[in-house]
Amino acid sequence: MSDRLSGEEGAAGFPLLTVLALMAGIFAVGSEELVVSPLLVDMAASFDTTVAVMALSVSAYGVSTAIGALLFAPLGDRFSRRLSLTIGMAAFVSGTLMCAFATGPGLFFTGRALAGLATGAFVPTAYAFVGDHIAYRHRAKAMGILVSSWSISLVLGVPMGSFIGQWANWRWTFGMLSVLGVFVACVLLMTRVGAGPATDGVPPQATASDTAPAPDPVSSQRWIQSAARAFLAPKVSLYVLATFLNMLGFYGMYTFLGSALQYRFGDGSSMTGIMILLYGLGFATSFVTGRWADKLGKERVLIALLGGLVPALVAIPLVAGWTPLLVLCLFLWGAMQSLVVTLLSTLLSESSQQYRGTVLAFYSLATNLAVALGAALLGPLFTAYGFSALGWVCAGITLVAFVLSGWAQRRGSERAAKDTARPATGSERAATGGGGRR
Repeated sequence: MSDRLSGEEGAAGFPLLTVLALMAGIFAVGSEELVVSPLLVDMAASFDTTVAVMALSVSAYGVSTAIGALLFAPLGDRFSRRLSLTIGMAAFVSGTLMCAFATGPGLFFTGRALAGLATGAFVPTAYAFVGDHIAYRHRAKAMGILVSSWSISLVLGVPMGSFIGQWANWRWTFGMLSVLGVFVACVLLMTRVGAGPATDGVPPQATASDTAPAPDPVSSQRWIQSAARAFLAPKVSLYVLATFLNMLGFYGMYTFLGSALQYRFGDGSSMTGIMILLYGLGFATSFVTGRWADKLGKERVLIALLGGLVPALVAIPLVAGWTPLLVLCLFLWGAMQSLVVTLLSTLLSESSQQYRGTVLAFYSLATNLAVALGAALLGPLFTAYGFSALGWVCAGITLVAFVLSGWAQRRGSERAAKDTARPATGSERAATGGGGRR
């Protein structure tokens, strides 16, 4: 096949249809990950089981996503990425349909696991597809559209899924997501961007990087040693642990938010979807607040936000009976959590230039573990003691993340003071990416 771009890319410049298909795919998998929260009560009633048991489907999805990324995403390096994307979306559709037509928890959990495996394969492959097949001059724009899909799934996908589940049946929510998945697979098969690497317009240094040979066998054998060095780089371990704890507190709370709201407003009420929409609108504010964090200092803002999340998580269950206060707390929770996620990922990406890819892999692992454990560990607590007890526990978990982030900033300040007294060597600068204030 030719290495030159053709078809959609050659004719129209920016491959809008292909990028929109990838965006719709990430929107679908992101919505499926989060939409379970407002549907837990109805699903538990359908299967004659408890909310805590059905919440384990969130854990199944998170574990399967991590496994899918590790096992199946690398296959795109050896075979066609378009084929890998299509197969991944087909598997997602199969798993989602299995959930829609499940006759019991076992089949539902199997469908969730299959959809999670597909998500783990689809998302990294979609990002790699942009780098391989979309022209350099359009690459940043395309990647920005794909990344924004996660926020859109929270702002639109989850509330829409909640409304569909309340007005019709929770099975229709999964049915609509499967229809979207079929659309994505068909578009990926029909459109053509080109088979080879998209290097037109790439600066010489970027082209060399994009076409660099695969790591030699010796480097592959040293992966564990490199991973250990990456984890032990200054502040990396602290921020990875802070990420895990923050996301554990978030998913532990968010997973049961829909159930608590449904108990509060009653079955069939549209208020549950509206409240989750308000949280999603708060989550979308990071596009604006991220600029403030850059001006004020990322680490300072991160500490302040984690400190603010602690009382917010306690307050949400307490103000559930007062709708105006609940609206305010949910919006602020979304705004703070969104910026916390942004800052943690940014700080980790800046913590080590030499091991940046490995560091971000730790970030992804911490997030997926939190997804898996949040519902599994805190579900029995919600069932036995209610939403208020859950809020206190999640606040305590977040408090530990707050302490870790403060410790990381202190270590960075101490290292910066030492660096002013003793100039760092070139290798130290490359390994740490600097130790000053972020």
